[in-house]
Amino acid sequence: MSDPAATPSRRHRLEVRVTAEQDALIRQAADLEDTTVTAFVLDTVTYRAKGVIKQHRDLVLSNEAFDRFIVELDNPAEPVPQLVELFEKNPKLPGG
Repeated sequence: MSDPAATPSRRHRLEVRVTAEQDALIRQAADLEDTTVTAFVLDTVTYRAKGVIKQHRDLVLSNEAFDRFIVELDNPAEPVPQLVELFEKNPKLPGG
């Protein structure tokens, strides 16, 4: 049995409606993993959510694209007229 003090408090609830087929499939998978439906769904969804977030957070470039990116970073910056105008009109903004 796990230590209740070590388990984070669960105060939020998610509800989802499923078809009979989905319910049977999820219950069978949970049984095969020797876990509860709640634990199975929570573990599965959390794992997938972390993967989606990582995929959208991390930028992966090929070696060629990375080399082009570095070259562009090394080029001198060119002023963007719209930003120059914005900072001139709003001197309280950083850079103005």
